[in-house]
Amino acid sequence: MNEQIAIGKDPDHPFTVQQLSERVANAVKGWGNAWVEGEIIKFQAKAGGHAYPQLRDLATGSTISLVIFNGVLVSAGEEFKDGDRVLVSGNMDYYVARGTLSLKVSSIKKVGLGVLMAEIEARRAKIYAEGLADPSKKKKLPFLPGVIGLITAENSDAEKDVRQNILLRWPEAVIKMANVSVQGAECAPSVIAALKKMDADPEVEVIIITRGGGGFLDLVGFSDEALVRAVAACETPVISAIGHENDRPIIDDVADLRASTPTDAAKRVVPDVVDERRKISESLERMKSIIGSYLGHQVTLIQQIRQHPLLKDPHAYLIQRSDDLTRALGELRDDLDYKLDRQSTDLANKKSLLRSLSPQSTLDRGYAVVRDSEGKVLTDPKMAKSGTLLKLRVAKGDLDATAN
Repeated sequence: MNEQIAIGKDPDHPFTVQQLSERVANAVKGWGNAWVEGEIIKFQAKAGGHAYPQLRDLATGSTISLVIFNGVLVSAGEEFKDGDRVLVSGNMDYYVARGTLSLKVSSIKKVGLGVLMAEIEARRAKIYAEGLADPSKKKKLPFLPGVIGLITAENSDAEKDVRQNILLRWPEAVIKMANVSVQGAECAPSVIAALKKMDADPEVEVIIITRGGGGFLDLVGFSDEALVRAVAACETPVISAIGHENDRPIIDDVADLRASTPTDAAKRVVPDVVDERRKISESLERMKSIIGSYLGHQVTLIQQIRQHPLLKDPHAYLIQRSDDLTRALGELRDDLDYKLDRQSTDLANKKSLLRSLSPQSTLDRGYAVVRDSEGKVLTDPKMAKSGTLLKLRVAKGDLDATAN
């Protein structure tokens, strides 16, 4: 007994691998039955219907191997797949031959998803009720952003897809990276921190938040209320590219644009340089056609104007107009002379008539006008008594006389 206890206590009495493995196996057997909750990954039924998946911790991502025999799966009465949240019971088992530790499952059932999904949907309804997902609040993406912010896991397929497709479409694009945790307890806090930092950066014109899909539980962090509100409050346009069609996280609802995949996000954020060059080329061709058509029309119009007689031989036209003007001037002079002659004759006749009717003409013929001293014209001899002083107007002047 003392000899056994001494084994492995000093370098002179080391354990053999077999001895240590047996000790571990015996210790593990003493742990008894355990209940464990987590997410199934790497689930695939082997020959005989047995499965050897892993159970992943929802918060930290640490894993433990499971051994699930076909009978246990049949008894569960459910189909299992990667991403399922389950509650398993069983005993820890240490396989001496390979030195592996696993949980030999005696029962398994799905748990938590219904409750968790109900919580997320209630949260989604709250966000909609507050108007945070209102389409009118969506900000328009810049046509060609100078700097693009990318928030995703370091060296992930999502990062590679976004970067590659952006640079293929627009080689001059500048991408600022922020590496974060995209699942587990650190997902929401790390994404919020990166988002706030990029939103405060004046160079960043649009932000992409992305990851490469995953199970429902992988995406829970992107329905975190604090993260959702941070996205809604972001002044910089945000593209959500979580890449999951069935279990859409709430961040998709409040983002300014939802992209179905990381590749789709890259296509939405920058134009295709080849396509834009084609559009420019087509526009130039249309402009050339329009300008050419307009110039052709103007040339035709000028040619038609040049064929007009006035422009074809302007000298002959001027001579013709000069002749017309000379002829019209002559006719005007003739008409004026005729009218002047008529007016002169008429004036002479009227002058003669006026003279014939003038009192002076009567006096010139020897007649006289007799007035009394008061200047009253006398037309009857009886109007003047004898001795009355009279004034006589004759053609050459006045005379004084006395009535007899």
